Amino acid sequence: MKGNPVRIVGGMTLALVAGALLLYGAHPVRGSDHQDSPTTVNRPAADITDVFAYQAPHNPNNVVLQMDVWPLITHSQLGMVALDPAVMYQFKIDNTGDGVEDLVIQLQPTTAGTGQSINVYGPGKPNETGTYSSFIPQTGSVAFNDRSGTPLSNGMKVFVGPTKDPFFFDLLTFFNIIPDRYYGCHAPFTNAFGVPCGGATASSFNGFTSAFNQQHSTSCSLTPASDTLSSHQFNVIAIVVEVPKSLLLNPAHPVMGVWATTSTTSGS
Repeated sequence: MKGNPVRIVGGMTLALVAGALLLYGAHPVRGSDHQDSPTTVNRPAADITDVFAYQAPHNPNNVVLQMDVWPLITHSQLGMVALDPAVMYQFKIDNTGDGVEDLVIQLQPTTAGTGQSINVYGPGKPNETGTYSSFIPQTGSVAFNDRSGTPLSNGMKVFVGPTKDPFFFDLLTFFNIIPDRYYGCHAPFTNAFGVPCGGATASSFNGFTSAFNQQHSTSCSLTPASDTLSSHQFNVIAIVVEVPKSLLLNPAHPVMGVWATTSTTSGS
């Protein structure tokens, strides 16, 4: 990944919190994943698969923040899935280097369904830091799957809609190594991939070479790696925000940390 000063900190999964003050809460940070728990399987629009930060390809003065949610969307589902209005989607930005968010960009759809509009808040100073959040003043709104790129009043451009899943991962081999990580191996879910749930049937990822095995005295698999997500043409919902760097960067600390959260007030 290019485009410093930008540093990826990580992605976060669905929040579980009970509250009556419209505070949205989030669990501790985790790495990239897809359907990592029954909770996220039951609320897929809050399941973060990846978080990216990169230089805007056509404007050196802008940076792009991207959060992908809702893993494993099939082509037959396109046109039927959208963001969840019960969820706060949030980018958190640390521009002082202390690991605490100094700025946030928040999004929330106003209704369910692909005809929804999404309210955008920030970037601005958060009302709270850490695992609880509430909305800051609104900047504007965009329509779901609007690809016009019309800037908001502060110069941001926002796209929310379905895209191909950009993450390369030999997912089925992972499930063959650690089958209990696949939710389909646990009732009441369906084993749609035919994973052998009784125990591990592989001991390594694919794609290694004989030279590697000889050098390291290992017997890792020589079978070519397969990107399961691409080969099965899975999609995600991408939340893409192009932001003027001037709205985010701190001249005294020209490294920016970015992470993302999805949060609810209901705990489900």
